[in-house]
Amino acid sequence: MAKNFYLRMAAANLRRDKGMYVPYAISYIIFSAIYFMVIALMTTDGLKNVPANDSIKSMFAFGMIIMNITTVIFMLYINSFLIKRRKKEFGLYGILGLEKRHVSRIIISENFILSFISLVLGIISSCVFGNLIFLLLLNALKVSPDSHFSLTWHPFVITTALFAVIFVLTTAFNYIQVRIANPIDLLKGEQIGEKKVRFILLKTIIGTVLLIAAYYMANTVKNGGAALNQFFIAVIMVIFATNLLFQAGSQFVLKWLKSRKKFYYKANNFIAISGLFHRMKQNAAGLANICILSTMVLVTISTCVALYLGQEDMLKYNNPNDLEIIVFDQLSEDEISSIDNTIEKEASEKAIEIRDFYKYYGSTSSVFLFNGKILPYNSPEIDQDIPMYELWSHLRGLQVVPLTDYIAVTGDKRELADNEVLLVTDKENLKVIDQKTFGKDFVIKDSLSDTVFNIGKNTPVTDVFLITSDEKNAEKLIEQMFQEKQEEALKYKVILNMEGKEKDLVEFTNSLKEKILSEKEDKAISISSIDLRRQEDYGLFGGLLFLGIFFTIMFLCATVLIIYFKQVSEGYDDRERYNILQKVGMDDKEVRKTISRQILLVFFLPLAAAVLHLSAARHMILKMLESFYLFDTMLSTVCIIGSGIIFAVIYVCVYRFTARTYYRIIKFK
Repeated sequence: MAKNFYLRMAAANLRRDKGMYVPYAISYIIFSAIYFMVIALMTTDGLKNVPANDSIKSMFAFGMIIMNITTVIFMLYINSFLIKRRKKEFGLYGILGLEKRHVSRIIISENFILSFISLVLGIISSCVFGNLIFLLLLNALKVSPDSHFSLTWHPFVITTALFAVIFVLTTAFNYIQVRIANPIDLLKGEQIGEKKVRFILLKTIIGTVLLIAAYYMANTVKNGGAALNQFFIAVIMVIFATNLLFQAGSQFVLKWLKSRKKFYYKANNFIAISGLFHRMKQNAAGLANICILSTMVLVTISTCVALYLGQEDMLKYNNPNDLEIIVFDQLSEDEISSIDNTIEKEASEKAIEIRDFYKYYGSTSSVFLFNGKILPYNSPEIDQDIPMYELWSHLRGLQVVPLTDYIAVTGDKRELADNEVLLVTDKENLKVIDQKTFGKDFVIKDSLSDTVFNIGKNTPVTDVFLITSDEKNAEKLIEQMFQEKQEEALKYKVILNMEGKEKDLVEFTNSLKEKILSEKEDKAISISSIDLRRQEDYGLFGGLLFLGIFFTIMFLCATVLIIYFKQVSEGYDDRERYNILQKVGMDDKEVRKTISRQILLVFFLPLAAAVLHLSAARHMILKMLESFYLFDTMLSTVCIIGSGIIFAVIYVCVYRFTARTYYRIIKFK
């Protein structure tokens, strides 16, 4: 044959079937562009001046791994639609005298042309819009460092390598499909639907049980730790249940309707149910995948948006006060005065107004409020078989403070005996703690919930404060609670709350942190600041939002493409059915009404199921967000509902757009 025969044939085929290959190429371009951009953001030097840049790059690296898997799966799955529609054409080649090796070369040439052009366009698109996306990322991070977008060799090589693997896999799949079939089978290829569903009742029962179990798990989870631990189990159960119910459950329901003779043997019902039998056998797997992808879109975007919009609340919860300094080593009076002077000097130079400034000695540790008692993790009263994620909601911070420091901070001049303790905590903790069973050597004399210690500037402090008569009894109480002696249990702490411009607060905190750490190099010091944490968190959740948007676009592309190819498949099937129904006496209006009703039911069933999945998952999503300390239920619910509404609108628009192809194929007049 002529040297360029296969390339010319491949090019001609792509032009002729542009209605099938253009949508596939567009998705290929989007997938490659997104993947390229993720690698570019992960490897660019432009983020080196951004706070939490290591966290952002680690997040994009994790996203790259997930994208490797999802991209390969989506491209292989979508490719299977294309080859199914082409089987009749390949069979015709065989009838006309082309050998299988010739058909295989045409397929390889087609795949190469399509993959090469799409990959190049995807990389070019990413390069062109890369700087804009980089600036949007910086805006989402709420930082404006001296950064610029730069490209390294990594995204070019890694992106090319991934899509080269996809090219090899899709080509091998298509090659095998042609080589193992004879021309007659290929001619009938597009008429072969899903395999006959067996064990319908059993699969329906299993699917129903799995779905109910997953919904029950999602709506009975008690805390964020348990939600994170059980989420992927519930997801797997829902995926299996969705596939079983779309494939077997739909057949079970239709057979039940068919068994109702008075209902079934009516003109409209008879045609509709008979048509749905065929459609669901043909499309069950694809519709289940549309449902699963739609659910992934909804969960991904709603959680990412909620985390991004709610990060200020999470930030305040984790930082009740603006700045906290903890010195883990003993300090002399001169060293304490030095820290105080440094704070006052830096505040004056940076025009920062200090609103609260108090200091005290105290211990910090973690305990559990369990059955009304304050218990360490190794307490025999806590069942060691209980997993940590179940105990997560019981976890609290514990601070033991001598009375003299308490009086110095609050001015509350009360007295305590050696065996007496003052309990200071928020009202929620007071409701939980059983003050009568506190301990054998100490008793709670009184309890308070409105002191400087637990009010906090940004949010109430949820720690439990125990005030003892002196340092000796403070150490004794700590030793008794944790069943071990702790060296230098009391640490020096400084709490600051400030007012000023955001930029000045960041400069003040950075300068203060640098000077204190340099002046006290021999001391172990921890400095935490809401202003510095804000920069880090906005970087972290801004990156997460972008990654969520990237994944959402990928899932949407896969969903749209599957819907499109399903519409094309339905169009070719209905064109034949349309002619048959007209030949047996149904008029054009009745046929059009019957088929349109079936199409609407089939294509909106995945949307309804996805919304149902999202509604059932709401409680678990809220609990998972709580594990990130996002307790704003209203915000999270609005994000979930808003995502559902927006996606439903997009889904309807996609359906209406792809339906044009369907109606063009069947040529309704």
